[in-house]
Amino acid sequence: MTRVLTTLAVAISATFTLVAAANAQEDANAEAEAVARAYMALYSAVDWDGMEALLAENVRFRDTTAQSPDVGPDGYAEDSRDGMMAELRTFGETYNPIELGFEWDQVFTSNSRVVFIGHVNALYPTETPDQNFRWRAEQVTVITVRDGLVVSHQDFANYAH
Repeated sequence: MTRVLTTLAVAISATFTLVAAANAQEDANAEAEAVARAYMALYSAVDWDGMEALLAENVRFRDTTAQSPDVGPDGYAEDSRDGMMAELRTFGETYNPIELGFEWDQVFTSNSRVVFIGHVNALYPTETPDQNFRWRAEQVTVITVRDGLVVSHQDFANYAH
């Protein structure tokens, strides 16, 4: 009888441990998604200062799909908040986007990684007053959040489109 009770106690303890771990992961995913959604809203609005406040100092930024003579064949690759923000601010000064206008058809979170699938729907000014240019393409963005900060930002856009 003692062996049965011991086995039952171990099984119950293991079940509580698994439930607690699952709940902790759900909590981490919920926090990650809240931070990532706030961050992506700022990115969509071209609010560089707001974005910067949500970045870890050693954030990893990648957009390997971006290609141009000034970017290089491997796209953007930065491994610090300062480097990433310098790239984004240069982009902003060069192209003057009014908004990036992201539209997400699907968002899911797994292991503190938030995956956004949809479109960039960017709006840019033209040389003609009161006239703007809209550029739309498929985009996937993966944001990783730890301790309430973005530690990795990966963009994949269909620039050829």
